[in-house]
Amino acid sequence: MSEAVTHALRSPLTLLQQWRDRVDGARLREVLITGYTVDLGFLEKFAIPTARALGARITILSDPGQAVHDPVDVRRAGVAYQHGHAVCSRAFHPKLVVLLGDRDVWLAVGSGNPTLSGWGYNHELWVTAYGSIDHGPQLIHDVADWLQDLPDAVGLASWIAKTVRHVAERMRPQKVDDQWSQVRAFGNLHEPLLNHLPTHAVDELRLAAPFYDPPARAATAIVTRMKPQAVRVAVQPSIAMFDGAALARAAAPAVDQTFTLLSAGRAWHGKLIEWRTPDGKTAGMTGSANITASALLMSTGQGGNCELAVIAPHGGGLFPSEGDPQPPNAIQNLRSTPPAGSSVSASGPVLLGCALVDGTLMVELAVAAADRVVIETSPTGAPGSWTVAGAVPANQQFARLLVPELTGGAVRAVMEVAGARLASAAVFITDSSRCRPRQDTSDEPRLSWSGEVGELFSDPMLAQRFTNELGRLVEQVGLRGRTLPSTSTTFASSPVESGDRWADYLERCEHALGPSLSGLIFPKKHAGDQGSAAHWSIDDVDEAEVTEDEDDDVLDGVAREQEEKRATQVPQIRPDQRAKYRRFAERWVTAVTEPAIENDWSTLPPVHLRMVVTQLYLTLLAAGVWHGDDAWRHDLRWLIWSLVPDDDMLDDLPAEAFDHLYALLAVAMTTLRQGTHLYGGREEDLPSTDAWADAAEWVAEADVSLADELLLPATQPFARVATAEELHETVRLAGEARQDPYAEVRVTLADAGLAVELQDGIWRVEGGFTNPYRAAARAVTELLRVDDAAAVLARNSRCAVLIAVADKTMVLVDSRMAVWRLYSLSGTRTPLSMTIDCPGPPPNARVFPLRSQPAEVEKVQDRLSLDLPSLVAEMRSLIACM
Repeated sequence: MSEAVTHALRSPLTLLQQWRDRVDGARLREVLITGYTVDLGFLEKFAIPTARALGARITILSDPGQAVHDPVDVRRAGVAYQHGHAVCSRAFHPKLVVLLGDRDVWLAVGSGNPTLSGWGYNHELWVTAYGSIDHGPQLIHDVADWLQDLPDAVGLASWIAKTVRHVAERMRPQKVDDQWSQVRAFGNLHEPLLNHLPTHAVDELRLAAPFYDPPARAATAIVTRMKPQAVRVAVQPSIAMFDGAALARAAAPAVDQTFTLLSAGRAWHGKLIEWRTPDGKTAGMTGSANITASALLMSTGQGGNCELAVIAPHGGGLFPSEGDPQPPNAIQNLRSTPPAGSSVSASGPVLLGCALVDGTLMVELAVAAADRVVIETSPTGAPGSWTVAGAVPANQQFARLLVPELTGGAVRAVMEVAGARLASAAVFITDSSRCRPRQDTSDEPRLSWSGEVGELFSDPMLAQRFTNELGRLVEQVGLRGRTLPSTSTTFASSPVESGDRWADYLERCEHALGPSLSGLIFPKKHAGDQGSAAHWSIDDVDEAEVTEDEDDDVLDGVAREQEEKRATQVPQIRPDQRAKYRRFAERWVTAVTEPAIENDWSTLPPVHLRMVVTQLYLTLLAAGVWHGDDAWRHDLRWLIWSLVPDDDMLDDLPAEAFDHLYALLAVAMTTLRQGTHLYGGREEDLPSTDAWADAAEWVAEADVSLADELLLPATQPFARVATAEELHETVRLAGEARQDPYAEVRVTLADAGLAVELQDGIWRVEGGFTNPYRAAARAVTELLRVDDAAAVLARNSRCAVLIAVADKTMVLVDSRMAVWRLYSLSGTRTPLSMTIDCPGPPPNARVFPLRSQPAEVEKVQDRLSLDLPSLVAEMRSLIACM
């Protein structure tokens, strides 16, 4: 880095990406993230995969009760990273990111919480520092000292405290670079931050923050201490907490007072106390501290927040440039509503964290309670999934619980206070062994067969040898454990070798599989193509555009060459050998879809073996080996299942490998969907439906351009291959299903020739169908797969039929008949099953005149939030007018 300290950082994500893109491929050992509010879902999407891919242990600290994620959306806490609560008298408020490698230390101290807003949208202020364990700026030394003291001043889970102190010890530079001695970090663990501000008079004082305490005690104390000639204050009324009159009084001792009202829009969340001295130099304090009494006037030990700030020269200044200065009277009458108080409940339980320790669940509370505290666990954190796991006895802060076969999930503490049931914020079961930094491994099992892929399909003897070798390799991997290491990491102090994690992974795949099979699943680049050379690109080049020295024939020729190359990838297998290759394929599938330990799916063979078998299977389908037999659907369904990522796969694979995995999943899923109906009842529909339920979420992640390269042409008789159009439709549907729970229903109904549209809470089906009973029943049955209540109005030119269902009660109305028909449903008695071969209303209904309204009708319409009588009246009037 050209500078050891800078204010130029937009987001800590940039810092992480800079480490990822290092030419030297340096490994990352520790990542420490602190914040007030935290969004673990955001971090799992944008930060955890990169940091984990670089080999780091990731530790996240936040204030209890300030999570913006729902526990049900958190997937990898405790297995890919460790998260814990930090508890003090008021808010745990520091914003810090530390990246620690074998030699290097990078950090950022700022104002942004680890959320989408804090790291991606708000206007935040960050100070970054770059150094090494041998030599670095004073700022890194200061932060190391602060981290060393942190566990003594705030409540942390014991394993988190140990990690924090380990990071502090490892990151502290042995020698301080005096060039950056003016840039210092200060916490308020033992004394207020105000004590670190200058006491000499300044020419100008500038204040900007999202929160000012309403009495303006902090602003008054700053002005009194620094005696400025001029005061400039920036507030953003759309988000800020402040009392305008109090701020005007605080600034009044200065000769010149101006106030800047920042416009609504991008939130100014940076915290700034900046001053210009008589000699024209500008410096300031940035970091986590708002201009409030709890942040600036009290230490953590005195009952204040826990804060971390940086004092440094500011060059041209960091005060907001937008907005016009206003006189004090412009702010006098402005006042915002104070937010809720401290996040730490005075009476409810607060969990610091929980971890698996020697086969038991270690639970740690922030403080011991006078009564026993019940501990509940949930595999997902979803409502209704919590069960009692044990209790922490009265007046105890720690407990170990025997919870058999508990390997992950969420935990909360519950207690009764004054007759009210109070539950803590959820924490996640931490398996420290899985979260630790990655270790070196070597001597991985490998295939002794190393021929070309094409030889497998041209010589049955070689195919037999490969089949035997695959079985042997799977057995060896099962005995050793399935992880194929993707890094060459150690905790030695020496620098790691050049190269990045993706290159390491490709090299190890090639070692295990041979270059031909490795290139089959990772065709874009091979390990030998990766290195530490600089990469560059020009984003505005259109590769399909004809240049001055080309013509259209050139591009047409390139396209033909690509098609010809794909065609050569499809083997020609003689009819008398097809049965033999079908048996080979069955053995391949069995080898990679059965775990080494029965019913322990974590012992499946490594994903690169599963990917290879899937690609070979798709190649045999393109070769028409199964003729007209659909037996392949069962095997392909299980191959798709085997490729669905689990926690181990998410931890083990480098990020780039997932691009190829998702592309292969998309092609396999598209192939399996051919000739089927989603949620159809035919035999060929069932494997596709089951596979879709497992894989749709991940198919949505596929890069269609990469998946397109895996498509094979239909050059052989009886070929089963996915087309580009089918592939794109599958990926599109998977993406829509993530956003719209009814996307799959629409596709299913479209396959049945029914177009549905949701209007004012009712699904409307219109068209040329002859039986509106059947149309309405089909639509409502499919909708009930998503929710247990739905209403459908099906209409053709002759009549309309309304079917409304809630709580196993079905209400049916025909526009030509002035009666309610009520039916009871069950698992086998569905609206669709009742209308089979039934052109009119199904029999065995309880019938009531429309002028009455049975209690069951009222219950159904209340559940659906619909006015069924009005809807029926509208329906009958429309038909009467046709």
